[in-house]
Amino acid sequence: MHLRAAALLLTILATPMPAIAADASIADQAQAAYSMYAGGLSQQDFATARYGKALFANIAGNWVRLNGPDNASGVETYGADTTKFCQTGAAVTLSSSSPLTLTLKTNLKGANFSQQYTLVAGSTFSEYTEPSAYFGAVGLGPEKTGDQADQQRAVLLSLANGIVQIYRPSADILVLTRDSGYPIVLARCPAGLMPAAN
Repeated sequence: MHLRAAALLLTILATPMPAIAADASIADQAQAAYSMYAGGLSQQDFATARYGKALFANIAGNWVRLNGPDNASGVETYGADTTKFCQTGAAVTLSSSSPLTLTLKTNLKGANFSQQYTLVAGSTFSEYTEPSAYFGAVGLGPEKTGDQADQQRAVLLSLANGIVQIYRPSADILVLTRDSGYPIVLARCPAGLMPAAN
């Protein structure tokens, strides 16, 4: 019995614990969480549409999507090449005309489209993609006819419109999450880097 207890204790001691727990108090961790998920706002300010002011401050510019960690190594696979991809059509341009809206524009070769994010409440935004420009950019313009093309358009439009949560954990990272799907993480491109001309 004592050997089992000793083995259990050694297992617990050997289990890695998150570094933040050892380095920060609960209050510090809570402050970081509220900063990330509520923009550091009070409950009243969050509920009265003040979230976008800090979220979209200095957002204008080119951003590029990151892929996330590689399955085998756990290493971020796209961030290492952010500078390279910022100079291609992979870069998107973000702008905000008010704390209530964010506009994303593509920089693809050929046809392009934009997406509009409008504040619903708190950190929740509605996402709208104008259909004809989007379909033209992805090769499903009006020249494509038939049931299969119509089905593809319906599926793509359902994926390009909906409700998203938007967070900004740092000045150069923007995160969009939806009910189903991998989070979209955008990183700001270095100043002066422009996507290749269309």
